[in-house]
Amino acid sequence: MELFGIGWMEMIVIALVALIVVGPKRLPQAAQTVGRLFGYATQQWRNIQQEIRRPMDSDLIDIKGEFEQTIQEITDLEPLVDVTPKQSKTKQSQAKQ
Repeated sequence: MELFGIGWMEMIVIALVALIVVGPKRLPQAAQTVGRLFGYATQQWRNIQQEIRRPMDSDLIDIKGEFEQTIQEITDLEPLVDVTPKQSKTKQSQAKQ
């Protein structure tokens, strides 16, 4: 199982290096700080995604409204249009004989 493309062995190595560099007394505080930074970065990423999606969503709503209006216009015109197929001249001449 991998987390962010990092396997368990790599995570253990990172934890050991952090333990050596930061020290056992400050490791919990450092882990908490990293967790907060990760949470903040995740929230900012979500905000960016929302800012990108918002204009696209409004465009889709506009297109959907235009599409529904066009369908309604076609539906309104449908009774006025003769949709029965016209007979060809050869069929008409054969019917007369």
